[in-house]
Amino acid sequence: MTSKKTARRRPLTFEDVRAIALSMPDVEETTAYGMPAFKAGKTRFAGRPIERPDVHPNSLGLFMSIEERDRRIASQPDVYYLTEHFAKYPAVLVRLSNMRRDELQEALGVAWRQAMERAGPARRRKRRAPAAPRATRR
Repeated sequence: MTSKKTARRRPLTFEDVRAIALSMPDVEETTAYGMPAFKAGKTRFAGRPIERPDVHPNSLGLFMSIEERDRRIASQPDVYYLTEHFAKYPAVLVRLSNMRRDELQEALGVAWRQAMERAGPARRRKRRAPAAPRATRR
């Protein structure tokens, strides 16, 4: 009788976040408050939080609705959490080391879609024809 070895999975890192985020359409890497972050359609949707005593190491900040955030915290409090600072924002903190890659991909997808929805009107305005130049007085 042979026993199966349980393969330990490698904890996710910000490099995994970067690879997934940059594979999504209209995403660019930027910085926010000196930390690496990602924008979709010019709207920030994910980033490394500033190190604070109440932020767990290897965390990620994701923007999402407060309802979605609260649902995720209730269903997986070992993965999703808040600090007092983040409680007032439509965002959630994620412990990457407690998350599987497919879960990260799904959570980033939710944040990306919401960012693209928020960026929608701004993106449409950019595509309009430029205004005619004003006549100058002589």
